Amino acid sequence: MSALKSYLEELVECINKNDIIAFDNHPVSFKIIDQLYSLNKKISVISYSTDIIKYVSKYTNFNIILPNGTVNSAFHIISGAEVIDSYSKYKINYFFLRVPYVYKENLYQDIPEIAEIQRVLKRNSERSFIINRPQFLENTPGHRYIKIGQF
Repeated sequence: MSALKSYLEELVECINKNDIIAFDNHPVSFKIIDQLYSLNKKISVISYSTDIIKYVSKYTNFNIILPNGTVNSAFHIISGAEVIDSYSKYKINYFFLRVPYVYKENLYQDIPEIAEIQRVLKRNSERSFIINRPQFLENTPGHRYIKIGQF
């Protein structure tokens, strides 16, 4: 068994019934969702990703917290001020996030619509886990990058 798979299994075991879990769109998110379902964990899912929402909707023992907003079909997301307002009201237990860039201890996004939502989800999460391999920036990020939080 790979170290990553073992780590994910341990992490999923820590998730409790009725926890609120936020997911970014990434293959690891789908794997975690499958594991949670196989363990019969009854959780609530938050995601701005239309792909994650579609995938989770097939699991009837999960609650899906849907925001008002506008579907951006180019990015496969629900975006807008309503999304940020909706998600700012929740205390999230775990956030599995996809971060494209890291500089020192800071996490950065280059898509403004996603950055705003990730910032709120990260701020309202007890624990956050980066589920991808971000690119490490060598220089101070310019205005093209939006800081969403820190490690």
